Amino acid sequence: MSNLSFANIQPGQFELTPCRVTYKGVDLGSTNGNVVVKIEDAMAELKSDQLGSTVIDHKISGFKVTIETSLSQTKMKENWKVVFPTHKLIEDGANKAFFFDSTVGQSLRDQAGVLILHPLSKPDADKSGDIMIYLAAADGKSDLPFGPSEQQKLKTVWNMYPDFSTTPPRFMFFGDPDVGLEDATAGAASAGGGNVGNGTVSDIEAYSGATLTETITMQCVAEEADGGQFYVSGSQSGALGMAEVGTPFVSDVISFTINDGSTDFDVGDSFTIATVAANYE
Repeated sequence: MSNLSFANIQPGQFELTPCRVTYKGVDLGSTNGNVVVKIEDAMAELKSDQLGSTVIDHKISGFKVTIETSLSQTKMKENWKVVFPTHKLIEDGANKAFFFDSTVGQSLRDQAGVLILHPLSKPDADKSGDIMIYLAAADGKSDLPFGPSEQQKLKTVWNMYPDFSTTPPRFMFFGDPDVGLEDATAGAASAGGGNVGNGTVSDIEAYSGATLTETITMQCVAEEADGGQFYVSGSQSGALGMAEVGTPFVSDVISFTINDGSTDFDVGDSFTIATVAANYE
């Protein structure tokens, strides 16, 4: 009888596949070379004088993800805009060009969006192997070889930024994003302390995947008998539009209806709604 032991090997859990790279909803086409995901919990060492250089503990001091891809379709000017996000894609009918000018001081975070890596070994509907970066942008540098023996490719290094639309901020998700998702919520509307009108807000609805963690404010900017107009804005979303009293208001992040009361609204009357983005426990 053998005394050897063996690990529990499950070949079905192995992965060997290229992947599709999608950025801001656009398929970036073929890649050349491996797509590499680097994930790091940055650590700070805790020490005590009494133990010299001995490390007593490690505490997480940050989180970092970088992704390296090489885009093969270098003739597509749209891909250049992905790699160099602060520079300009020029379009004149069917003709396209790419223009580099001074962009000193521009924010890469302002250009960032959702980056998704999908293993081609799985059907589109199977997202169990997907890697999603909520807020990513390329760092604006690349090698572009010219020669008879090496194919051109746009090497891209993607940086990750914290997405503050949730609390705490979110970074990355590995797997199907619907698994364990807690739906977005919106609380009841709170009337401003100085309101003259006694109307209410009803039919409040939040949208998972769109509603942010923020405060929605509605402020009356035009009064009229049995009606009025409210300016709607979010502390994160910014301006969302104008709401008419008695008419359902629908935006990308929230919907509701402001109802007239027995006393009409005055300019300056307001309501606030606290919303919480969809998130995971």
